[in-house]
Amino acid sequence: MNKQEDKAVNTECFTDFDGKFHARLAAVMPRYAGDDGGDSKVTGTSARYQCRVKIEYQKDLMGLLEEGMLLAVKNFKHADEGTERFTLMEISRVWPEHFGLSGLSNHGYYPMQFEIIEQSEEDWQTDDKSTMMIQIDAIPINYDLIIHHGCKFEFAKGFSYPVVGSSIYILNSEMINRMYNQKIAAQLGVDTKHTVEDARVDQRLGTIKMFETSETKIPIYTDFEKLIRYHFGVFAFTGGGKSNLMSNVLRRIMLHMDEKKIVIFDISCEYAFLLLDVLADPYVKAKLVLEHRIGDLDQFFNSVAKPREYETDLRTRTGLRAIMTQGKLSYYTKPKQKIPTYAQIMEELDDQRKESSGKGHYVNAIDEIHDTVREYVEEQGLSENQEVSEGFVSLLDEASRLAVEKFKVHDKSGLYAWATTRCTLSDLFKKRSEKQDCDEGLTVEGIRQLLEDKDTNLVVISISDPYTIKELAMALTQDLLVRRKRRFTVKPYILLVFDEAQEFISSKESGIDGRCSQHVETLLRQGRKYGLGVCIATQRLAYLNTNALQQLHTYFVGTLPRPYDRMLVSDTFMIDKGILEKTLEFAPGEWLLSSYIATGMENVPIFIKADNAEKEIEKYLSSNG
Repeated sequence: MNKQEDKAVNTECFTDFDGKFHARLAAVMPRYAGDDGGDSKVTGTSARYQCRVKIEYQKDLMGLLEEGMLLAVKNFKHADEGTERFTLMEISRVWPEHFGLSGLSNHGYYPMQFEIIEQSEEDWQTDDKSTMMIQIDAIPINYDLIIHHGCKFEFAKGFSYPVVGSSIYILNSEMINRMYNQKIAAQLGVDTKHTVEDARVDQRLGTIKMFETSETKIPIYTDFEKLIRYHFGVFAFTGGGKSNLMSNVLRRIMLHMDEKKIVIFDISCEYAFLLLDVLADPYVKAKLVLEHRIGDLDQFFNSVAKPREYETDLRTRTGLRAIMTQGKLSYYTKPKQKIPTYAQIMEELDDQRKESSGKGHYVNAIDEIHDTVREYVEEQGLSENQEVSEGFVSLLDEASRLAVEKFKVHDKSGLYAWATTRCTLSDLFKKRSEKQDCDEGLTVEGIRQLLEDKDTNLVVISISDPYTIKELAMALTQDLLVRRKRRFTVKPYILLVFDEAQEFISSKESGIDGRCSQHVETLLRQGRKYGLGVCIATQRLAYLNTNALQQLHTYFVGTLPRPYDRMLVSDTFMIDKGILEKTLEFAPGEWLLSSYIATGMENVPIFIKADNAEKEIEKYLSSNG
């Protein structure tokens, strides 16, 4: 090892752990999908090469090196005078190697094998570089780091072949902080050196899992606007902290972002507790829509899903009482008097056209009525999925009567009977009005009006019946998309959250599951142009519509024990499988975060530890319970 070169380490950008880290790039090996023996069709790779790094053994190093750390090595690209250019790599695996153990054969004399193994235990406690070394596998992240004089740095996209045999450097905590947070922190106006876990004070999502042995806290920030607009997903097995992370992200969006609305489709009925402090905040205009009418506080308390440790905690009642007294609690009611939508009226006209295909003057009458319906919908900026209004019924009745008279439709025909009985639809409005006078529940139209309300910025729909909540999801997603298209508006941004996403974007193609999946997929494909974002969270990716998954630009990956789920993530989001395997070791609340647009580094996987959302609930309960 060239000691003179080690002394020239740029300590403003790199660290050598107080002189302990001396490493060289030993090999650069081409990589191809399926190299590990898996199915190449479901194995993603974002890098064409894998690098092998060899490190002089120091007994303390194994406790300091971590998967996810970023390494830098000089490459062959030309750099101007006074600048240095490095290829960046991410550590995917670290292991120590003992010369005696590596040469041990199972066919050797047994007592000799035991003697070598026993001796190695003592060797690990020394710094014997002649007997031991540390090896690292690292994956290029397809960025070059260019360092100018004074540690002014920039990043160049693309892979540059590194110089084999060159010294390896580890990016220090300050450099990591600047890489991931400098641009976003400047937009948010926050100081990353003074970071706290309090959601109302700091916008961070958590901390980066690096340099934890030195107790260095590196926060992680995301661009909330891009996070919403370009869709994100949260994937983890049961117990991985999925709902905790979701509520953590949603809480910070609510508290720190302007011009936003959030709609949560909560089939598990748990967000009434997970966002209790936000829902009970008198300054947050929110509405909690439950499945049934709530008569009193006891019933409300028993209907909310809570973590095990809070199931009997009566302090929760204070927050629930605040939601009730502030008028934020409602329930969903299906209207018994089914008022048709504009789309259904046009479908009825299409059926009349089929029956009248041989009568030209009948078809002309139908076309004239159809044009009246279409013009009204377009002029009023309505969605075809909306229920018709009383004013429209009067217009339809008049237009239908005039059309059948104008084109001499026979008074004994089915078309004439349909056209002259449209006024009967007005009776449905009267019956519904009488029912609603004694009913405070919300219909689909009522929830739609909440989203139109400028003041309401959080709607939580907690309905456990899959069929009912899927019907609501289809009606609201289609309506929101059509309205935005016709009004050419982008703000306020609306985030639609689908927890237990396998219920809403199922891989099934038939029935209500298929229709709901198609609606949400359309929203994912087209919504970003109109300020409509989607968040999907699930514990089993195998059941999801993969076309919908491919629309996500940001993703949080927790522990996924099933190999197929991990391979699907690797293939869909181009995360190296070696890095993804690290998630199997995650404790609850630890995540692999990667984003094409919302983080400081584009499409670079990073391990983070999310802030615990339950601490925000506990703080609220301690102050108000």
